[in-house]
Amino acid sequence: KTRGFSAYRWIRDELIRMGVPASEIAFMQDFKKSEAKQRLFGDVRAGKVRFLIGSSDTMGTGVNAQLRLKALH
Repeated sequence: KTRGFSAYRWIRDELIRMGVPASEIAFMQDFKKSEAKQRLFGDVRAGKVRFLIGSSDTMGTGVNAQLRLKALH
């Protein structure tokens, strides 16, 4: 059950609607453990994950996955 509007879900759904494979979209808050985050960052740097969505809390400090960074909003 959803709890109303979610900007993250809306962005993901719009990206998918525009043809981005769901496997190339990740939400930072889904990766809790350090090992999982490091694997995620490796996938981002390799271009396997093209869209990494997170908040200032989850991505504001210490996230070093920007080899291919185009935009940060």
